[in-house]
Amino acid sequence: MQVRAWQYAREELFNVHFYTWLSQEIKVPALREILRNFAAEERRHYDFWREYLGKETGYSGIRLWWYKVLVWLLGPTFVIKLLERGEHRTIAEYRSLAEKLPPSQLEALLSLIEDEEKHEEAFMAAIGEAEPRVRYVGFIVLGLSDAIIEVTGVHAGFLGVSHRPLVAGIAGLIVGFAASISMASAAYLQAKQNHAVSAPRSALYTGVSYLLAVVGLALPYFFTQRMAWAFWLSVAVAVLLILAFVYYSCVLFERNFRTEAIESIAVLGGTTILSYGFGELLRWLFPEAAIG
Repeated sequence: MQVRAWQYAREELFNVHFYTWLSQEIKVPALREILRNFAAEERRHYDFWREYLGKETGYSGIRLWWYKVLVWLLGPTFVIKLLERGEHRTIAEYRSLAEKLPPSQLEALLSLIEDEEKHEEAFMAAIGEAEPRVRYVGFIVLGLSDAIIEVTGVHAGFLGVSHRPLVAGIAGLIVGFAASISMASAAYLQAKQNHAVSAPRSALYTGVSYLLAVVGLALPYFFTQRMAWAFWLSVAVAVLLILAFVYYSCVLFERNFRTEAIESIAVLGGTTILSYGFGELLRWLFPEAAIG
């Protein structure tokens, strides 16, 4: 019990410092006040475990620095959702500990549980104004997923008609650039029907995410002379991108990561096999058109 209490105290103290820092970074007054309240609640939680232990504890400064970086890269909503995932487990553990505490401490622990359960609801009610890009996650995922599937398919198809990585890489960039413009235009028209989002920003998020994915997938073809190496390195980049954006969206929208990742990778695998088969078919039908 002492070890677990020490871990809880460290976690609560970390939350105090993180929420205090974040409340100073957020510009929206309502959300800033919510985060200050979070910090005050976490301070009370830390004090409970400190009194239980009879001594002070520290927290990880490196972890706090890393979470600050994550806020800058991925936004406060993702990071707080990530913290809340851990707090869901903590709440379950607190409930299991309730039976082991004396009545004098039981009431305080139940108050801690109530505070933790209210955190996410209060935060999500105010986040829309502070971080409007959350509304554009769907457009980012659309750009990334379409780019990964389409450009990986182009590269797989070129396995059947060419043994020159540079040709396949350039072809992927050309197709990807044209497709990014097409996807951005489609996102713009789609967003025009939805007054909750900005059409230009929707197009920008979709087009840029698509183009960045295209560049990442094409890079291996410019650094090796072996087609097979280039292709499998590009597939590895595609899988990493899939896992990254699936994890991001699963944390934000509380979905099952394993299920979403398996489905996305299965679609990628199916596309790759079909595209490679189609490339081989074209090579068999038009052998004079094979490149290198």
